[in-house]
Amino acid sequence: MADIRLFTKPGCPYCVDAKNWLEQHGCPFDILEITKDVQLLREWRELSGGVGVPVLAHGRDLVIGFSPERYSEFLTSCRNTTRVDVPDPEAKAPGGDRRDQT
Repeated sequence: MADIRLFTKPGCPYCVDAKNWLEQHGCPFDILEITKDVQLLREWRELSGGVGVPVLAHGRDLVIGFSPERYSEFLTSCRNTTRVDVPDPEAKAPGGDRRDQT
């Protein structure tokens, strides 16, 4: 699953424009059609307030509608976001597990 999600619905010309723009800019994304899955519909409503489509989302950051300028700014912001990996508490520390040593 890509980090960037595009919420769409069939028959939406702006959704087609958004999809084409993202593809032309080599951006990996998932297309989520809100009319095909109730859970996606709920997520779209929670994120956007049910205002409209397309909705471009990265985490809780989003752009509602389609604007090449706003999409470009959004992708630049996404690229500058640092992903934080949460360490697995069950994983051993490098160099062995020192917790057992006294």
